[in-house]
Amino acid sequence: MGIRYTGPYAQQVDDHEGHAARKLADGTVSAGWTEETSSLQGFVASCSCGWRGDGEHPATEAGREGAEGQWSTEHLGPLIEAARATWDSWPEELVGLARYVRDRVQAQDAAEALRVLDQMVADVDYRRRTVTLLAAQQEPPA
Repeated sequence: MGIRYTGPYAQQVDDHEGHAARKLADGTVSAGWTEETSSLQGFVASCSCGWRGDGEHPATEAGREGAEGQWSTEHLGPLIEAARATWDSWPEELVGLARYVRDRVQAQDAAEALRVLDQMVADVDYRRRTVTLLAAQQEPPA
Protein backbone atom coordinates (compact mmCIF):
# COMPACT_ATOMS: atom_id res chain seq x y z
CA MET A 1 0.00 0.00 0.00
CA GLY A 2 1.30 3.40 -0.94
CA ILE A 3 0.80 6.99 0.04
CA ARG A 4 -2.32 8.72 -1.24
CA TYR A 5 -2.70 12.47 -1.07
CA THR A 6 -6.01 13.35 0.58
CA GLY A 7 -5.69 17.13 0.75
CA PRO A 8 -7.75 19.81 -0.97
CA TYR A 9 -6.46 19.01 -4.46
CA ALA A 10 -6.89 15.23 -4.16
CA GLN A 11 -9.36 15.06 -7.04
CA GLN A 12 -6.80 16.55 -9.40
CA VAL A 13 -3.93 14.29 -8.29
CA ASP A 14 -6.09 11.18 -7.87
CA ASP A 15 -4.05 8.89 -10.12
CA HIS A 16 -0.85 9.29 -8.11
CA GLU A 17 -0.02 6.90 -5.30
CA GLY A 18 3.53 7.13 -4.02
CA HIS A 19 5.62 4.38 -2.53
CA ALA A 20 9.13 3.27 -1.78
CA ALA A 21 9.72 0.66 -4.46
CA ARG A 22 12.17 -2.11 -3.67
CA LYS A 23 15.33 -2.25 -5.75
CA LEU A 24 16.77 -5.74 -5.94
CA ALA A 25 20.38 -6.76 -6.37
CA ASP A 26 19.80 -7.52 -10.08
CA GLY A 27 18.61 -3.93 -10.63
CA THR A 28 14.90 -4.65 -10.99
CA VAL A 29 12.47 -2.44 -9.10
CA SER A 30 9.28 -3.82 -7.59
CA ALA A 31 6.44 -2.03 -5.83
CA GLY A 32 5.12 -5.24 -4.29
CA TRP A 33 6.41 -7.24 -1.38
CA THR A 34 7.18 -10.87 -2.18
CA GLU A 35 9.67 -13.47 -1.05
CA GLU A 36 11.90 -12.36 -3.93
CA THR A 37 11.87 -8.73 -2.81
CA SER A 38 12.75 -9.57 0.78
CA SER A 39 16.46 -9.35 -0.12
CA LEU A 40 16.40 -5.81 -1.33
CA GLN A 41 19.33 -3.58 -2.16
CA GLY A 42 17.54 -0.29 -1.50
CA PHE A 43 14.47 1.82 -2.05
CA VAL A 44 13.52 4.01 -4.99
CA ALA A 45 10.88 6.76 -4.91
CA SER A 46 8.08 5.66 -7.20
CA CYS A 47 4.53 6.54 -8.22
CA SER A 48 1.62 4.54 -9.60
CA CYS A 49 1.69 6.78 -12.71
CA GLY A 50 5.14 5.42 -13.65
CA TRP A 51 7.27 8.26 -12.26
CA ARG A 52 10.50 7.21 -10.56
CA GLY A 53 12.88 9.32 -8.59
CA ASP A 54 16.56 9.56 -9.34
CA GLY A 55 18.87 7.82 -6.96
CA GLU A 56 18.50 5.06 -4.47
CA HIS A 57 17.87 5.09 -0.75
CA PRO A 58 19.39 2.58 1.70
CA ALA A 59 17.60 -0.67 2.50
CA THR A 60 16.61 0.60 5.93
CA GLU A 61 13.50 2.12 7.50
CA ALA A 62 15.11 5.54 7.12
CA GLY A 63 15.77 4.74 3.46
CA ARG A 64 12.13 3.79 2.91
CA GLU A 65 11.03 7.03 4.55
CA GLY A 66 13.54 8.94 2.43
CA ALA A 67 12.13 7.45 -0.79
CA GLU A 68 8.59 8.32 0.29
CA GLY A 69 9.71 11.84 1.16
CA GLN A 70 11.38 12.18 -2.23
CA TRP A 71 8.11 11.18 -3.96
CA SER A 72 6.25 13.75 -1.89
CA THR A 73 8.71 16.56 -2.58
CA GLU A 74 9.74 15.92 -6.18
CA HIS A 75 6.55 14.46 -7.66
CA LEU A 76 3.50 15.19 -5.51
CA GLY A 77 4.53 18.75 -4.65
CA PRO A 78 4.63 19.92 -8.28
CA LEU A 79 1.28 18.22 -8.96
CA ILE A 80 -0.31 20.11 -6.07
CA GLU A 81 1.27 23.37 -7.27
CA ALA A 82 -0.12 22.76 -10.77
CA ALA A 83 -3.57 22.19 -9.27
CA ARG A 84 -3.25 25.43 -7.28
CA ALA A 85 -2.22 27.28 -10.44
CA THR A 86 -5.53 26.41 -12.14
CA TRP A 87 -7.13 29.13 -10.02
CA ASP A 88 -5.21 31.74 -12.06
CA SER A 89 -7.07 31.09 -15.31
CA TRP A 90 -10.34 29.79 -13.84
CA PRO A 91 -12.30 33.09 -13.81
CA GLU A 92 -11.58 33.73 -17.48
CA GLU A 93 -12.42 30.13 -18.38
CA LEU A 94 -15.72 30.37 -16.51
CA VAL A 95 -16.59 33.64 -18.26
CA GLY A 96 -15.74 32.06 -21.61
CA LEU A 97 -18.00 29.11 -20.89
CA ALA A 98 -20.81 31.42 -19.77
CA ARG A 99 -20.53 33.33 -23.03
CA TYR A 100 -20.56 30.08 -24.96
CA VAL A 101 -23.75 29.03 -23.13
CA ARG A 102 -25.30 32.40 -23.93
CA ASP A 103 -24.43 31.93 -27.62
CA ARG A 104 -25.85 28.40 -27.64
CA VAL A 105 -29.10 29.62 -26.06
CA GLN A 106 -29.36 32.42 -28.61
CA ALA A 107 -28.74 29.88 -31.39
CA GLN A 108 -31.53 27.74 -29.90
CA ASP A 109 -29.11 24.90 -29.14
CA ALA A 110 -30.48 24.22 -25.66
CA ALA A 111 -29.03 20.72 -25.44
CA GLU A 112 -25.46 22.00 -25.88
CA ALA A 113 -26.10 24.92 -23.52
CA LEU A 114 -27.36 22.51 -20.88
CA ARG A 115 -24.39 20.17 -21.36
CA VAL A 116 -21.93 23.01 -20.79
CA LEU A 117 -23.92 24.40 -17.85
CA ASP A 118 -23.77 20.96 -16.23
CA GLN A 119 -19.98 21.00 -16.68
CA MET A 120 -19.83 24.46 -15.13
CA VAL A 121 -21.93 23.38 -12.13
CA ALA A 122 -19.72 20.33 -11.59
CA ASP A 123 -16.61 22.52 -11.75
CA VAL A 124 -18.03 25.08 -9.33
CA ASP A 125 -19.02 22.24 -6.96
CA TYR A 126 -15.46 20.87 -7.13
CA ARG A 127 -14.01 24.34 -6.47
CA ARG A 128 -16.38 24.79 -3.53
CA ARG A 129 -15.24 21.48 -1.99
CA THR A 130 -11.62 22.53 -2.50
CA VAL A 131 -12.14 25.89 -0.79
CA THR A 132 -14.01 24.17 2.06
CA LEU A 133 -11.00 21.88 2.63
CA LEU A 134 -8.59 24.82 2.40
CA ALA A 135 -10.65 26.74 4.96
CA ALA A 136 -10.58 23.75 7.32
CA GLN A 137 -6.77 23.71 7.13
CA GLN A 138 -6.45 27.34 8.20
CA GLU A 139 -6.11 28.21 11.82
CA PRO A 140 -8.86 30.38 13.28
CA PRO A 141 -7.88 34.06 13.60
CA ALA A 142 -6.48 35.05 16.98
